[in-house]
Amino acid sequence: MIDVRLQTFLTLCETGNYTKTAEKLNITQPNVTQHIKFLEDYYQTDLIANKGKNFTLTEAGKALQAYAKALMAHSERILPLLQDIKKRVKPLNFGATLTIGEYMVPPILHKVFIEEPEIDITMVVENTNILQEMLWEGKIDFALIEGNFDRSQFQFRLISNEEFIGICSPENKIAYKTNRMEDLLEENLILREPGSGTRDILEQALYNKNIGVKDFKRKIEIGNMNAIKELCHQNIGITFMYREAAKKELLQGYLKEIPIEDLNISHPFNFVYLKDSLNRDHIEYWYERIVDLRN
Repeated sequence: MIDVRLQTFLTLCETGNYTKTAEKLNITQPNVTQHIKFLEDYYQTDLIANKGKNFTLTEAGKALQAYAKALMAHSERILPLLQDIKKRVKPLNFGATLTIGEYMVPPILHKVFIEEPEIDITMVVENTNILQEMLWEGKIDFALIEGNFDRSQFQFRLISNEEFIGICSPENKIAYKTNRMEDLLEENLILREPGSGTRDILEQALYNKNIGVKDFKRKIEIGNMNAIKELCHQNIGITFMYREAAKKELLQGYLKEIPIEDLNISHPFNFVYLKDSLNRDHIEYWYERIVDLRN
């Protein structure tokens, strides 16, 4: 349970407005002012540089915001942790980004179910920004994240480095010869919507070669990975994705990897959690389990 004045401070940092803070917390605006004044007197420093419309935090205010967020996250985890100790269980409560959640995690969970059939499991699949917020809010213990996240705010451990490859139909002739990226521009490009992790990786790789998505014969945007793979199988176009996401189809011969001599991309899959987590032993336990079960 976090001090109500720190809750007020965090809400004020979020809204940047005293009136909105009072409305959100269902208290009066003078109460908000009193709470901030108390904290400034207690810590003997100014927390807010401008208390009017141009709301800004001082360096001390920014530091307190970071400490209070961590304290809030830990506070939210105390009750469920105590309940778990009482029940003598090790529940699995985590989040994952799309590729990891859809393709890497299911075989791992299958093994967990077999070994521990009574375990409680909660998994959410969301984008990186939402997962980071859920960690701060104490809603999940850890997150499995592909790509970039705020490394200054979180502790993390590497699960694996994953290859990013080109994919096409077994009927496409480019599957049977070595290509340069420029050779593929006559193909239809099937890709995820703007803002998706796999698209960001592809666009960066193309940019490094002075190529853009628009340079392909035709661009087809699909928000579903399975639909993209099906269209590739039907030889409608080519795509790029993590090898992990197409591993089964590649083994079955349903899809083929495109040999590309100037494409050598890998990105880390990371196990991410709050620094100084109260349940660090529990989190470390699940890191070791996940790595072991995946192998």
